[in-house]
Order: sequence, then structure tokens, then C-alpha cells
Amino acid sequence: MSDFKVRALEVHSQNAWDYDWIKKTIRFIKEHGMTSLVLHRNDFIDLIIYPSKYFGGKREKYNNVFERYQDIFRTLYKFTPTRRSGPFQRRAYLNRLIEETGREGIDIYIENKELYFPEIILEFYPHLVKDGKICANEPFWWEFTKVKYTEFFEEFPGISGIITAPATGESKVSASSNRCTCELCKSTPKHEWYWKLLTSMYEPISAAGKKLIIRDFVFDTKAHNDIASTMEKLPGDVIMALKNTPHDYYPTFPDNPRIGNVGDHAQWVEFDAMGQYFGWGIGPSIMIDDMRRRMSLAKEKGAEGVIVRTDWESLDGHSCFKTLNYINLYAAAALSDNLKADSTSIYRQWLEELGMYAPGLDEGNKRSTAAWIEGIMKQTFDVMRRTVFVSDCVFSDSSTIPVSMEHAFWLAEEKNSLKDWDKSKESALNADAENVKIIMNEKDEALRLVIKLLGDVKAGNAGITQEGYSFLVDRFEIFVKYVRAFRVVVHSIFLTKYMLERKADDETPFAQQAEAVLEEKFNDLILLSKDLEEFSKSTSFQHTVYTLLDPLRLKALYDDLHRRLGREV
Repeated sequence: MSDFKVRALEVHSQNAWDYDWIKKTIRFIKEHGMTSLVLHRNDFIDLIIYPSKYFGGKREKYNNVFERYQDIFRTLYKFTPTRRSGPFQRRAYLNRLIEETGREGIDIYIENKELYFPEIILEFYPHLVKDGKICANEPFWWEFTKVKYTEFFEEFPGISGIITAPATGESKVSASSNRCTCELCKSTPKHEWYWKLLTSMYEPISAAGKKLIIRDFVFDTKAHNDIASTMEKLPGDVIMALKNTPHDYYPTFPDNPRIGNVGDHAQWVEFDAMGQYFGWGIGPSIMIDDMRRRMSLAKEKGAEGVIVRTDWESLDGHSCFKTLNYINLYAAAALSDNLKADSTSIYRQWLEELGMYAPGLDEGNKRSTAAWIEGIMKQTFDVMRRTVFVSDCVFSDSSTIPVSMEHAFWLAEEKNSLKDWDKSKESALNADAENVKIIMNEKDEALRLVIKLLGDVKAGNAGITQEGYSFLVDRFEIFVKYVRAFRVVVHSIFLTKYMLERKADDETPFAQQAEAVLEEKFNDLILLSKDLEEFSKSTSFQHTVYTLLDPLRLKALYDDLHRRLGREV
């Protein structure tokens, strides 16, 4: 019996509409004994139904989308021609997936962020906009939500449930990002808005006999408390989905304190295999130990489900399937089944299924080869946490290089603040001499370690095919470039901040050397940007490699730091 009842893989955005991609995901789910597929797109429901009531559908009951279309096609063409035929064409795609997963006993869930709606609704109901801002509290939205989900489950009864996040501010309307200042909005507490939205969803979803899963996904501690107070009052069959860390998938952050604190509701815990915040797999970061620890904690605190994200909605055409972080997916599948799963066996299965074993190996050599690759890969997170994080604080824009000093500290101290969750990090990003030395040493250690790992990979292993060896060498050479870029970026930012903040009478050895060291770092920024330009022209890897290693980011940062120091650029 598996340690977790629900063991789901999550696919995002454009990938969720790619049939071949989804077939590969379904195959992985089947072959690894997982239970569920999650299709994630913020506006998924709105892309696949109209709803017909708002386009002229007046019948008491419709049997399918084509009967709805009989009554509304003229209105659709007049007001929203680009989505006239979209829903009924996407209907065929989704029904195909429902059919094929059903044969394998795999459940499908739709994940979105609410509220979402077709833009034309604002033209039909102009009172929804007040002083140029959408009013989050107009009662229309609760009727619209019920109608939308009623129609959805009439069309797609094979869907097992809806997973939604109401508090991120990434939807079109949310109490967490409401900019309307009308009297209704002023007098409506956020928790009341969440209650109205979630109960409006629950009514038609429950009537259809399906599950409603609420994501406890927020961006600060206040929003955490606002949504938490509402979630605990919802009917007992509503399931809570919680990221393994608070706020987002930051592996240096503490465990999500909400896990185990959701009353009597069932819990599913979410993990990221691709690495939105830890290198996208372009710089590999293998999270087996972290997953095992956090899944074990979740199990102890009563979680019965695990959702594993394979990609990211803002990065079309990319997935852990395409990188060394694919190992994370193997780990998630194995550990969600058995928390004591042998880590070497996880690597062995990955090597076997990807055809990376040299021909003719016996079982003993296969295991020793797996142990060799494990010895290298298990160190990659130590490199990554010293690369894209600064003293465990987020110092990247979803793994990309910050483009200015202000951008870097906004990411680290406002948008993704660790000190919100860990008060010991209050001074982690100070630019005093001692702290700057600690931060610079952290980046030096990341580079030292990744160069060592590249050497270990280049030393090779007779158990790996030549193609597998070349693949590994290529990926670790790219990893070295990535670490080198972040090293010079972080060094340059903190030395600049130190120079701007240092006292005029500071005559310490560090102060005396800082300006000369900073000049070296600025020179390194320019040399590295030229190296990355040449790398872009002379190689042909996946586009996401060049997204992370974009020389223009280094040039933009170089110019910004010079301007801050009052220099010409």
C-alpha cells in the first residue's frame, strides 16, 4: 500500500494542451503506479466552456456544447469571434484525455486560479467596472461562478475535481489584489470574499459529485491568515492543497506551517520537480533528500496526497522531462509510494529507462554505476542553494539573473521575503563588511564545488553510454557557466551596495580593497557577457539554456550599478 493515497503529476499551460506531451506524462504515471493527472492553467475553465447563459442560451437544459452552440453562435461571432469555436474544439481534446486516462484508472483534475472570466463579460455588465477598476465584490460574480462550474461538469462529468487558488493575485479578480475602492469593497473583508467565491464554487462542484481542492497559495503571512480563516470553515469534504514550503517552492525556506493545521480537512502537499526557483534543470538540482524529509513530515501531519509539478506556467516548451531534474520526478514517484525507497534504485531506474546504461552490464555493475551518478547528483543542491540564493534568501527572478540592484533586493526582501517566515534572516542581506565577505565566500564555494563535479563527470564511468556521457558533460559545463554568472552578479551587487553605504571614515582593510575588487568584478561582468554571447552563437541547446544565460542581463546590471555609483555608462 502506498504511503500516499493520491500521487499526482501536474502539467501547466501550453504543455497541458500538447497531446504528445500529455501522452508522455500519462505513460509515466502509469509506469510508476501514480494515480492522477493535474492539468493547470489559470483560465482553463474559461477556455473550454462559454458559459452559454451569458451569450443567449435560454433553455432549461442542454445535453452538450453543440446544443448550446445552436443558440449562441451568432452572439459569439458578433462579440467574441476569436473564442467562438475554441471551447467546442478543446472539448474534444479534453474528452480524449478523459477517455484515455479512464482506461488506465487515472483521475484527472483541473487546476486554475479564480476569479477568471471572458473579457466580453465586462462589456455585457458594465457595472462590474467602477472608476476603471474591476469590482471584486459585485454579487454578479457569485452567480457567474455557479453557472460556469455547473456547465463545466455537465460537459465533462469524467473530471474528478477542481483545484483552485483564490488568494494569489494572479487571477483577473481576487480580494488579495483588488484595486477597486467603492464602498462595497471598502466594507467587505477579504475573508468574506474568499468565503463567497469558494462556496459559490463548492455548490455546483459538490452537486456534480466532484472534489473541490483549495490551494493555500499566498505571497505573504497576512494573506496566509486571511485565507486560512476561511478554509477552516468550509465543508469537511473540501480538500486542502498546501505547498511544501510557505509562499512558493523555495527549497531553502522552512516547512509550510499550515501542513497539519487545516482542521479535519484532507491534505495534499505540493512539490516542484522542474525547479522554477532552483535552476530549471539547466543547472541541475536533485532534491531526493529534501523530498524525502518534507514528504515524511507531511505524512506525519496527516497528508494523504502529493502533487508534483513537472513544469511552470510561465515557461512554455520546458519541463523536467527535458533536463537532469527528471531525476526529481523519479524520486517523487518512488517516495510518494514508499518514503523509505532506496535512492540508488531511483537513479538506477532513471538510467535504465533513459537508455543510458552501456550494453551488457550485469545487475551489480548497473547498481555501482547508479551509485556513481548518485554521488555526483546528490551534491547539486548544495551548489544550487549557494548560487541562486544568498544566505538562503531568494536572489533570482525565478532562477534568472536580476537586472538591477533594486530588482535584486525587491525579489529578496519584498516579493519573496524569507524573513517573513524566519526571523533569524532579518539581517541576512546586510551589506556590512563581514556579511559581504560571508556572501562572497558562499558564491566562491558554489563555483569551487561545481567545477569539482564537472571534473567528476568528465572522469566518466564505463557503465554509461557515450551518448549519456556527452549529455552529462554538456549539462555540467552549462551548470558551471550558470554558477559563474551568479557569482559575479552577487559579488558585484553586494560590493556596490557596500560602497554606497560605507562610512567616510571606514579605513578597514576590506574598505581599502573593496573598490579595486569591485573593478575586477565589473571587468568580469563584461568578459562573461562576451563569453555568453559567443556561447549563444556557437551552440544549439534548448532555448531555456539561453534564457538563463542571457548576456543582456549582465549588461543591464553592469549599467545599473555604474549609474548608482555616479559613473557614466
